[in-house]
Amino acid sequence: MRTFRTGFGRLTAPMLNGMVAAAAANTQSGETLRKAASTYDESASRTRFIYAKITGATLLSGATNRWEYAWEEIELTTAGGFQTRTGGLTSTAKGKALNLCEAFNNGTGAEGPGWSLTTAPTGFEIKPISDAAVQLWLMRGPGGAKRYVFSLANVLDGACP
Repeated sequence: MRTFRTGFGRLTAPMLNGMVAAAAANTQSGETLRKAASTYDESASRTRFIYAKITGATLLSGATNRWEYAWEEIELTTAGGFQTRTGGLTSTAKGKALNLCEAFNNGTGAEGPGWSLTTAPTGFEIKPISDAAVQLWLMRGPGGAKRYVFSLANVLDGACP
């Protein structure tokens, strides 16, 4: 950045230096704004979620009624059904997903989405999600780590007496 030692008549050296600094800051802000605008333009057409099939569940270590889920990306077929997307994303490559509906489950009282374990029939328990189609969203965790999440109510199931 250029600095001036002398001015030009009524424009003093400090005034000129201030103008040069303001122009430099404006240039930097303009670049930041261009990056943000280009990201917005590019992201406006992006889907904020993917469709996936839940393919398995593993109980989270030390948790009750909370699982992490294996999944694979799916797509709509021309016949109106769903199929695994060829070359699509999977939990093997991107990590297992968490169910937001289970986020605060602890094995007592009301569990997501409001099942009362105290009034549940004997032998009934909350079951993990299985063979379901879901929308997966990316959520940022500690340190900016990305994790896929979905929200789907669990089933309270068991054998009727």
